[in-house]
Amino acid sequence: MTQTMGTLIVLLSTGMWGISGVCGQYLFEHTQIDSTWLIAVRQILAGLMYMMVIVQRGKEPLFAIFRAQRQTLWKMLFFTLGLLGSQYGFYYAIKLSNAPTATVLIYTAPVFVVLQQVLMQHRPVEKKEAVGIFTALMGVFLVSTHGNPTSLVISPAALFWSILSAIAMTLYTVAPAHILKEYSSPYLMGWGQLLSGFILLPLCNPFHSGVESWTFFSIGAMGYIIVFGTVVPFLMYFNGLKVIGPVKASLISCSEPLCSVLFSVAFLGTFLALPDYLGVVCIVGTVVMLSLKLD
Repeated sequence: MTQTMGTLIVLLSTGMWGISGVCGQYLFEHTQIDSTWLIAVRQILAGLMYMMVIVQRGKEPLFAIFRAQRQTLWKMLFFTLGLLGSQYGFYYAIKLSNAPTATVLIYTAPVFVVLQQVLMQHRPVEKKEAVGIFTALMGVFLVSTHGNPTSLVISPAALFWSILSAIAMTLYTVAPAHILKEYSSPYLMGWGQLLSGFILLPLCNPFHSGVESWTFFSIGAMGYIIVFGTVVPFLMYFNGLKVIGPVKASLISCSEPLCSVLFSVAFLGTFLALPDYLGVVCIVGTVVMLSLKLD
């Protein structure tokens, strides 16, 4: 796979994630769905789908990861906790605010990724990384505040869960970099999703979603979140991650807020002011700049 193909795969996967956030907002606005139930069921069903892929391929023993070295098990644990924290924080922040706000706030994640790389590798920040981070954060700032820091209307809880999701996103982006050389993306994601879902089960009633009556659209939104908001994009993202690396993957994934904003406007009637569009330009500019640099 070429660098350009890896870039396109990561870009498409983050677009799917952006739409899944809008589907989550739709469920929270039009049903009484329990957020913990939503995330737990999403993780478990997605994990089972990955397991089906693993069994069908027949290339990896299903329980091989549990016989791995201690260092690999620790990385798997961090990966699982990163998945759990990022997904729970993301959807709970959507419940407390909305999809565009939660999405743009979690894209402070590239800052944490670069800081982790700089500290662990004892290296300075590269110029293009610094420019990319600045441009992406400027876009996040404009979309979330309309250019005025005092205009950010968000509860402290929503802010907390959004930032927690960003930090956790760093874990599942960086942690699998080495174990992806030993295990396939479906294998790693399957166990990560399944285990993170089971961790949440004690915190909800698995037989009570909170939805009084499932409609065609609510079922469709839930189905999209599981399949096209989880299984498909995660597979694509980590295949691209192996080619372009964690820092570039995190920076390119800043296009997710773009999709979230656009689909919120189109389907949920979210209003966009001029600073929102300027923020979108910044985020798209980051993606274009990195794409041109990768070849």
